[in-house]
Amino acid sequence: MDGSDKVFAKIAEALLTDYTSVYYVDAVTNEYQWYSINPEFHSLQIEPIGKDFFENVAKDAKKVVHPDDLHIFTEDFKKERLLSELKHGNDQRFQYRLMIDGKPVYHALKLIRGVSEGEDDYFILGVKNVDAEVREKIEAMRFEREREIFNHIAEGLASHYDVIYYVDCYDDSYIEYSSTSLYRHLNVPPEGADFFTESKKNIALLIHPDDVDRVTAQIDKDHIITALGEVSQFVVDYRLKVDDVYQYTRFKVMHSTDKSHFIIAVENITERINKEKEYLAALSVANERARRDELTSVGNHNAYNELEASIQSDIDSGSVKPFGIVICDINDLKIVNDCRGHKAGDDYIKMACQIICEVFAHSPVFRVGGDEFVVVLSGSDYDDREKLLREIRGIILENIEEEDIPVVATGMSDFNPDKDTKVSDVFERADIMMYDNKRVLKYGF
Repeated sequence: MDGSDKVFAKIAEALLTDYTSVYYVDAVTNEYQWYSINPEFHSLQIEPIGKDFFENVAKDAKKVVHPDDLHIFTEDFKKERLLSELKHGNDQRFQYRLMIDGKPVYHALKLIRGVSEGEDDYFILGVKNVDAEVREKIEAMRFEREREIFNHIAEGLASHYDVIYYVDCYDDSYIEYSSTSLYRHLNVPPEGADFFTESKKNIALLIHPDDVDRVTAQIDKDHIITALGEVSQFVVDYRLKVDDVYQYTRFKVMHSTDKSHFIIAVENITERINKEKEYLAALSVANERARRDELTSVGNHNAYNELEASIQSDIDSGSVKPFGIVICDINDLKIVNDCRGHKAGDDYIKMACQIICEVFAHSPVFRVGGDEFVVVLSGSDYDDREKLLREIRGIILENIEEEDIPVVATGMSDFNPDKDTKVSDVFERADIMMYDNKRVLKYGF
């Protein structure tokens, strides 16, 4: 080996230290040789000499390249495309992951086309391990993206509040951040040396008198330190005077991540409170409708089930008060519906309900079926139950002679703590008594 050969050999060796491996490819025949001084790369078992570089690359890639990057060598790494790009002066660089010992390692491939005097065209491909640089860039990008997202989140959260106070935990100094001019007229300094002194002064002037003591106790520094030692944050609702009108306001207290500051965020929740009130009112109406019989306006089967469950709970706990059940069933409602129509039947039901409600005026009445009502007796109606049963049966006997007046069969039973364990025990006895009365009303015995 002459002097120049030795120099080029040293240059080549130096270049190889910067690359995992180097390929020399005949641009005409596609024959190639592969050189590498990196033992890690030898573990991939790639043929060092071959007849068709591009065919072998596609074959070897399937063994050693990460599946998500395989398309680079099976689709993009075509000789014709590479020659066209190089002809137009476009460097050909590829980044991909090699699977080494089961782990993806980032590599970069650079392709150069050259011509030697008196020799055919050739390609030189250098493969370099760039895993550390790529992962550093990925981490930097991730960090930058997270910081960007964090800033957006912080901005979004801050815009949710009208005012945020950033209070130093050690010297009580503070800075105010405001997204609205809502509180500007309150003459609260945007920054100051003693947040808690300023707050107590303003509490007396601006907060509803009924809320002053509670808010004063909550905004106390010692209280905040103790509270945040037990929970991550806490909120206080109160009424704040704005333009001589009290509005519902909430402040939320939390620590900064490094525990060096208190963050106190204030927001106007008047609209939210009003909507909650409207919702609760609407819900109350809806619940009432769900428990009310539309035709008669007395309680429906759902309402009776609720009361039954409540009484059953008292029975189970041994705290039940005396009660009785009256079952009322309208005679011949089907005949009225069939002969005179459902409008007449509805009127028949409403008249029967009116009779029941007038007699048992101090007890809840429920329509639990098309022609069936239940009365739950308590208090004075329970004390007078026998008298009231005689009264309604007397009215019904008079109605038998009238053509358009409903006839209602009735049965009554009261709770016997010595033998009854369920409300249904009382209900069933009253039901039996009602059918006995129905037979008497129809057949006289």
